Amino acid sequence: MRKQMVDAFSGLGGASSAFIDDPEWNVVRIENNWDLLGEVPRTWFADIKKIIENGHWLNIKQPVELLWGSPPCREFSQGFNAPGPVAKRAGVDFKPDMSLLEAWLDLRHKLQPTYWVLENVAGAIKPFEPYVGKPTQIIGPFVLWHNLPEILVPRDFQHRKQDHDKWSTDPLRSNHKALIPLELSEAVKQSANMRTLRDF
Repeated sequence: MRKQMVDAFSGLGGASSAFIDDPEWNVVRIENNWDLLGEVPRTWFADIKKIIENGHWLNIKQPVELLWGSPPCREFSQGFNAPGPVAKRAGVDFKPDMSLLEAWLDLRHKLQPTYWVLENVAGAIKPFEPYVGKPTQIIGPFVLWHNLPEILVPRDFQHRKQDHDKWSTDPLRSNHKALIPLELSEAVKQSANMRTLRDF
């Protein structure tokens, strides 16, 4: 039986890029931006909050071997024009919206995946901590919480999000900057395929 990966907030599909053509894996990508990301293969267009509210998560075949989540990072970014820094410069209190993280955690609870990975930016560490504790690993600019065996990327792996930046007029600019590179996706797949004591 093929193992199943669910890639939530999938965007351009980088997190599942190593899985998508692997015959051992079936991939379900979940994304709500149909207008701009409608061409990304194997993407189920739905709002994760509504999946939870309406019970549509049942359409995902069980069991799920791996659940990935990359909630949009704008609420947690320390970039100059992100909401938090803008509010700080204006002397206004700012509390990031945690509802998408909470929806992903609800999805994790319902799907009961064998493995799960939550990814975001460094600015998410503090607001995420009450929900998921301290990060499990930080690989380059990618902050990861997970229950996998250690994720091992090639020793020479380097990645700078700014190298993938686009013009500010590009509606998918944030998706390109946040794109999970194939090397990281491959490392996650290798970790998920690793035999552990539970296999014996």
